[in-house]
Amino acid sequence: MNYEGKNGPQYWQETAASEVARLFFGHPYMMESLGHLLPSAIDLSKVEKVLDIGCGKGEWARRLVKENPHIHVIGIDTSITLIQEASRLATADGLNSISFYQFGTAQALSFPDETFDVVHVHSLASFISTAMWSRILEEMIRVLKIGGWLNVVDFELGSTSSMAYNRLAVFGMAGVRALGGSIAPASPTQGVAARLYGFLVDAGMLDVTYTVHAVDFGVNSRPTTRAFLDDFVADMVGFKPFILQLGLTDEETFDTLLNQAREELYAPDSCGYAYLISAIGRKDA
Repeated sequence: MNYEGKNGPQYWQETAASEVARLFFGHPYMMESLGHLLPSAIDLSKVEKVLDIGCGKGEWARRLVKENPHIHVIGIDTSITLIQEASRLATADGLNSISFYQFGTAQALSFPDETFDVVHVHSLASFISTAMWSRILEEMIRVLKIGGWLNVVDFELGSTSSMAYNRLAVFGMAGVRALGGSIAPASPTQGVAARLYGFLVDAGMLDVTYTVHAVDFGVNSRPTTRAFLDDFVADMVGFKPFILQLGLTDEETFDTLLNQAREELYAPDSCGYAYLISAIGRKDA
């Protein structure tokens, strides 16, 4: 099934870079850094239907259903490749209460009003332009039931002890700005995470709160960090065509920095951080 409808504005960005970003943000290490799949204010015993936007390979959705078998999750993503993999993994796990669908980049959410108890979206800034934030929030709130919860989680880079990685991160942020994905041009970050609380308040939601969570890049900080860094470096390779296409650096410089970053991130004294902000709000009557 492909959620496509009437012609409209370009709501969602579908690029190779945004797909790589969703794989990165959907990593189990990120979910472990959050501590909980959904904030504790949401009473999961009363939740029956959840929409997961930008679901990637469905890691979050599968975890939620495994922990709460009474919940049905619909995961949507613009990438058919990710949707096919999400469906395969859910089938392999024997999970029958998850559905995954591709939806069109030019479309609003093709669900009736007040369909879901919870709408969850992680790292929305990686696949929408800044200009679309208010429109997308309206759509997410529209499909929520009265009293339902919207949970928006986003990621911001911090700093690391790897000078090479930090330079690559600068290239990456320049690319994000080129795609219109930064709302803080003078900041070294996208600026979205720090504004999630205000976005939800301005959208008229009730009981708006947020929590801040560190993502530790220190190679010796946790037992699972090294495996995360393995995938993290692989994801950085995936951004290479995007960076080169925009002319932000040349191939030799990128490869040199990547090899150097790989060594520095695995050094015994390596450390660093990023952070996640999880904001929630409840739909008013």
